[in-house]
Amino acid sequence: MTTLDIDALLLKPSLRLLLCVGTGGVGKTTLSAALALRAAKLGRKVAVVTIDPARRLAQAMGLDDLAHEPVPVVLPDGAGSLDAMMLDVRHSFDRALTAQVPADEADRIRANPFYKALSEAFSGTQEYVAMEKIGELTRQVEQTGRWDLIVVDTPPSASALDFLDGPNRLEALAHNPLLRVVLGLPRGPFGFLDAGAALATKALDAILGGRLFSDLRTFLQVFERAVLAFESHAVQTRALLASDNAGFLVVAAARSAPVAEATALVARLQQDGLPLRGTLVNQATTPVLLPQEGLEAAESSADAAQRVVLNHHRATLAARSTEETVVEPLAGLDVPMAWIGRRTGGLTDLTSLGRLLDGAEQ
Repeated sequence: MTTLDIDALLLKPSLRLLLCVGTGGVGKTTLSAALALRAAKLGRKVAVVTIDPARRLAQAMGLDDLAHEPVPVVLPDGAGSLDAMMLDVRHSFDRALTAQVPADEADRIRANPFYKALSEAFSGTQEYVAMEKIGELTRQVEQTGRWDLIVVDTPPSASALDFLDGPNRLEALAHNPLLRVVLGLPRGPFGFLDAGAALATKALDAILGGRLFSDLRTFLQVFERAVLAFESHAVQTRALLASDNAGFLVVAAARSAPVAEATALVARLQQDGLPLRGTLVNQATTPVLLPQEGLEAAESSADAAQRVVLNHHRATLAARSTEETVVEPLAGLDVPMAWIGRRTGGLTDLTSLGRLLDGAEQ
């Protein structure tokens, strides 16, 4: 197993975009903030984009809440700078869709039941909006030089691959040829189906009712224009994600399910030729200083109080051994890895957030 030097990665001059990816529940949001803080303390100008962070994380950064636009974080001893923001999916989707219609139609679109369902529940919406925000921020970097590194906490999901696949699902929905024909959207190569489409449209109108069918048709027309606008930037964003200016860190916890997800994600990133920089095993047991042999030697002359301490060390050593066994499939890959120890206290301020990476085993 190759060790991952986190500081060397954060100081890599060409690195402009760092994405933390992995399944939900492994601490991506907190680690993203900790990595961004570390980079700022190393002298970089950083923006961190988090997804639905816990309120305590915002407070640890000295903020009441995280807003949809970057907000400065005060770094008393930082050589660089740090801005933090939360990706508000509904707000971003609102802006993207309503930008495609006149102002007087915007409220009607927001009230559309199909719009509400897609913006809140459709699998792929969060990932698509995250991609768009990444593109927007990197364009700001080029124009203003406000930041030289953007750290992104990718959306939580049941599958770690959703971040890579989600945008494709949204595009597929917008360009579904059957849906376009049935709803009478602008004709493409399927014009020969016009007669059948007219019959299908009448049938849907009768089934759904005129008002509901009209809502669906109106929404899809606006939605299609919004996705086309997204796509105009998506090519640039995807090129950036595949370049040396970007990097992916796969985050896992030392449990079977997250390790399996992380292993699959590593394979996918390598298959797609995306710049995988390393893996982080989060919430790990910190190993004891004494190895098994040392414990046995110390125990032979220990009193009762000392035996309590030694038994704790023995249990910790066993727990870490179990974790290393669980992580073997991930550790066996030719990818740099670092272990991040489990927190002993809560996140209360920048100091406690900064300590998360202090004990990283690299």
